[in-house]
Amino acid sequence: MPNVDESNTTAVDPTADGPTIADSVRVTPETTDEDYLEIDTESSDEVYNTSGPFATFSLSDPVESARIEQSNADVRVMGDGTVIRVEYDDEAAGESPTLFTAELFFADDSSHSIDLYATDTDVSVEAAEYAAYADFIDYTKNQAEAEGFERTPSGAMEYLQHTEERAELFDQLFTEHVLMFISLLIAASQNFVSWVVAIGIIAGLAIFLERKHGWILRLQQMAESRAELMREAVRQDYEDRRNAAAKHPLEDVTEIGPNAARYWKELGIETVDDMVEVACKGVVKTTENGRIEYDDDGNPVFAHHGVDDLRDVDPLTQDQLREQTWLAPLVLEGRLAPTTALSNIEAALLVAEKEYNRGNEVRDARRTVEELNARLAGRRDHEERETSSNAARTDHRPTGGPSPAGGD
Repeated sequence: MPNVDESNTTAVDPTADGPTIADSVRVTPETTDEDYLEIDTESSDEVYNTSGPFATFSLSDPVESARIEQSNADVRVMGDGTVIRVEYDDEAAGESPTLFTAELFFADDSSHSIDLYATDTDVSVEAAEYAAYADFIDYTKNQAEAEGFERTPSGAMEYLQHTEERAELFDQLFTEHVLMFISLLIAASQNFVSWVVAIGIIAGLAIFLERKHGWILRLQQMAESRAELMREAVRQDYEDRRNAAAKHPLEDVTEIGPNAARYWKELGIETVDDMVEVACKGVVKTTENGRIEYDDDGNPVFAHHGVDDLRDVDPLTQDQLREQTWLAPLVLEGRLAPTTALSNIEAALLVAEKEYNRGNEVRDARRTVEELNARLAGRRDHEERETSSNAARTDHRPTGGPSPAGGD
C-alpha cells in the first residue's frame, strides 16, 4: 500500500456550501430613555449612528470574540455572547461623526463587521444624570438667596439645614402641645364635674342663641309651612276642578247635545275632561292587551297628538279630515260634519276654560280649533258660493214681441 503524504491533504470546510453564522446574524441596537444615549440605524445589521459614551447591541447568534481596530474605542462581549457593548474614550469623537468598525467573530470562523459613526463621546454619564436636577438646584439657590443666604452650593446647603432645624423644632413643639391637650381632654373626660360644667356651658350657649336668633328659624319654618300649604291648596283645587270636569257629560254642553255626544262616545270621549285630554294631549297607542306601547328610548308612542295633528293637515278640506285624521270615524257621511266636530271640540274646551278654570291647559288648543273651523267654513262657503258657471240665468226675452224665427 503506497504511503500517502498527509501534509498535502486539504481540509474540507463543512460550511463551505451553506450560509455562515455571519451571513444570518441580526444586530439590534438597545435603546434607552437617556437623552445622552442614542442609536440611529443607517443600514440594518451594517451601519449605525451612535451618540454618547457607549452603545449596546443585541445579536441573534452568540459571538466568540469582537474587536475594534481603531483607537479610542473598545468592544466587549457580554453574557452568553449575544450582547456586545462598544465603549468610546472621551476624545474619540466630538460633534462630527467618527467611523469605528466593530468586527464580530463566530464559532464557525465566519466574521461580520459593523460600521459605527460616533458623536459626542465626551458626554459624562454623571453630568447627564445631574442635568435632570438643574431646575431643583436653581430653585434651591433662589430660595436660599431670598432667605439671606449666599447663592452658592455652601449657601444652599446652609439654607436647607436651617429649614430642617426649624421644621424639627416646630414639629416637636406641636407634638408636645397636642399630646398635652389630649392628656387634658382624657383627664377632664374622667371627671364628673367637668361634664357638668361642659353641659352647663353648652345649655347656656344654646339658650342665648335661641333667644337672640331663634326668630329667624321660626320665621323660616313658618314660611316653608305656608308655601307648602299654598302648593297643596293649589294642587287640591286643580284636582277638584278636574274631577268636576270628568263628571260633566258632553251631552250637557249646549253646543253639543245628546245626538253629537253619541258619536263622541264611540271614540271614548264622554266628558269635558275626556275632551281636554284627547284634544290637548292626544292618545297613546296600546297593545291588544291594553298596555301602553313605548319606543326604544322608553317614551310612550302616541296614536295622535290631538289638535296639533289637525293643524298639520294641508290643504284643510273635509275630504282630508275624513281620510287622514283621527276625526275620521266622526265625520263620515251621515254622521257629523267636519265643522260640527270642530265646533264640538271648541265648545267643550271653552266650558273647561270658563267653568273649571283650566285656561292654561286648553286655551292654545281652543284657539287653534277656532282658527281651523274658520278656515274650513270659509273654504266651504267659497266652494258653495254662486259663480258665473252655476248662477241662475235670467230670461231676457221680451214678453210682447213676435216669436223668433224657427221657434216651436
